[in-house]
Amino acid sequence: MTKKDAIDCLRAFVKALVKARVKDDEGFRKWRSRAENEALMARLFHYEREGDMPAVTAVVKPFFHPELPLIGLNYTPVAHNTLHKHHSGWTEPLRLCRGIIFSRRAALVALPFEKFFNFGEHAETSDLSAYAGQPFSATLKQDGHLAIIFRFQGKVVATTRGSFLSSSSLLANAMLSESGPESSSESLSARLLASGAFGEDLTLLCELIHPDTHVIVDYGDRKEFVLIGARNRRTLEDYDWERLRRLGERLGLTVTSRWQGQNLDDLLALVKQPQYSNEEGFVVRFADGRRIKFKNAGYISMMLGEKLNHRYVMLRLIDGSFEKRFADLDGEVKALADKYRSEVMAVFSVPAPALEAKPKKKLVDPAVALKKARLAYLYGLVPEEESTAYYRGICRQFLSQQEKQENE
Repeated sequence: MTKKDAIDCLRAFVKALVKARVKDDEGFRKWRSRAENEALMARLFHYEREGDMPAVTAVVKPFFHPELPLIGLNYTPVAHNTLHKHHSGWTEPLRLCRGIIFSRRAALVALPFEKFFNFGEHAETSDLSAYAGQPFSATLKQDGHLAIIFRFQGKVVATTRGSFLSSSSLLANAMLSESGPESSSESLSARLLASGAFGEDLTLLCELIHPDTHVIVDYGDRKEFVLIGARNRRTLEDYDWERLRRLGERLGLTVTSRWQGQNLDDLLALVKQPQYSNEEGFVVRFADGRRIKFKNAGYISMMLGEKLNHRYVMLRLIDGSFEKRFADLDGEVKALADKYRSEVMAVFSVPAPALEAKPKKKLVDPAVALKKARLAYLYGLVPEEESTAYYRGICRQFLSQQEKQENE
């Protein structure tokens, strides 16, 4: 499927929402609950559900501008957390749902990056020999929040990939409206328009660097947009780094820096170094526009050290990536991951509950009672306020998978 064909599929989806007068999250929840609409989505997204794949209605979500007639499309956390097991689920239309924006007349308004993967995360990014000999550029991966900046009805608008009203979207639009250092200077929006380089068909993809968007990398008090990509919504052109550099000069925006090496093996060796260097890693862009993320091992250690918990470990055991995920990381992070793994696997040491025969009561199935006891153990690994429906669902999925393996 070509990119144009995939965009046409999304355009048809937007038309269906507009025809049904869907204008908000609640309207979409009602619309998607109808079987005929789920079937329509499956057809438009070329999504063939197999095994335990989630429904197509669970992997994509529209978002709506509160004032302008705009609809954005974004893949959901369900897609992010489950489709690593079902690579075919990442269809071309779904990959484009990374903040793509349409008008309510189904005209394409903003074209951001499509979904791309970390090295080793997906079948297409696991074997670098498939890319041998292809020209590429590697740019520094910025560690802020993505701002998708475009023109609509004479205005410069910014959004994140999932909401027009997220705190980062509001911050990005506020920064676009701010004047420069001199009180009489124009706003950044005005300067972008005055540059003559920000055409109506251009989508600017910027990393929003600000203390309020801090993730792991310490940028101090920096407050700026760093240009990391640009795309033309009519021609579907994806700017390479040289063209991006020239565009940044005309717009007055900082452009993400380029790695000077020429060999993917050298880059891979570089990111495997365990020390933390206050950089997230690199994004490699090949000549055909395909991208792969290479994150520094030191950064991943810092990241996992912050979000590492029983839930995360169960998810990695479910998808079979536990050993690979922690193999090259900092020793303390690996030790903590091993501790959590030991604790969740101890579920199989939970003793079978004693069953009492009661008059006129049907005897409880011992297997059912044991499963309940095991789930109660997993639920109890976290404080009560963290034992959410989502967490309990992961516990059930983990236990079912492990019991199946135990019985094989």
